[in-house]
Amino acid sequence: MDLEEIRKHWEKAGEHMSVSEKVTSTSRDPFLGQLEEKYIQEHLNANQHIAEVGCGDAIHTLEYSKKVKSITGVDIARSLIKKAKKRVSLEAYDNVEFVVGSVLELEKVIDDKPVDCVISQRCLINLPSWKYQKKAIQQIYKVLKPNGLFLMTEGFQDELDNINCLREKFGLSTIKVVKYNRNLEHREFDEFICRYFNIELMRHYGVYTFFSRVYHPLVVLPDEPKHDSRLNEVAYLLSNQIDIPNFKRYSYNLFYALRKKS
Repeated sequence: MDLEEIRKHWEKAGEHMSVSEKVTSTSRDPFLGQLEEKYIQEHLNANQHIAEVGCGDAIHTLEYSKKVKSITGVDIARSLIKKAKKRVSLEAYDNVEFVVGSVLELEKVIDDKPVDCVISQRCLINLPSWKYQKKAIQQIYKVLKPNGLFLMTEGFQDELDNINCLREKFGLSTIKVVKYNRNLEHREFDEFICRYFNIELMRHYGVYTFFSRVYHPLVVLPDEPKHDSRLNEVAYLLSNQIDIPNFKRYSYNLFYALRKKS
């Protein structure tokens, strides 16, 4: 899919979405979303002005707003921004605003007001090529204040290949990348990101992805696993208590805390 096709996909998704749903097209795995949210919140504070790119229907934005001075949610889909504003009006937050715009033109969207922190929660993978993903990273760099923080939690193909190899050993089908996503690849990302940012921290979700993407589907066979199931909730609870370093190789989503280079 090209950029316009991806925009139309999310525009259509937003038109059919309800803010009361637990599992949506922007949050297909609520427990993984909670883990992502937890990692991000650990780096937020009350003095920060934040931009969240690809904010969608603001399911996470409102939680971040409780930790920071202000937050601007940016999304390419007008229908999702409409849902985001509805969610905010229901909760009555006064430090949140939303803008329709692209991460590829973030300088225009932010309007010459540098921010302390940018959050990207599975936004970069919605760009169809490494060329666009690189441009998005450069735009994020430009809108950050000196020493600003880039918090990203994004999909990586290398780790997805690892977990698919494990699934195949147990007779499970491979996890396919949806047509509107393009995972990052370490051979491209690792060297490029270090041109612009220092990596302060990298965390994985390997415990969760192992239990939710391997153990869970094996237990419920021949039924299909459900993202909002009790088994995934248990995987989430385990992830909050234990860390198994070797499971990083099965974490096809990774969290990075990145500090802008001067």
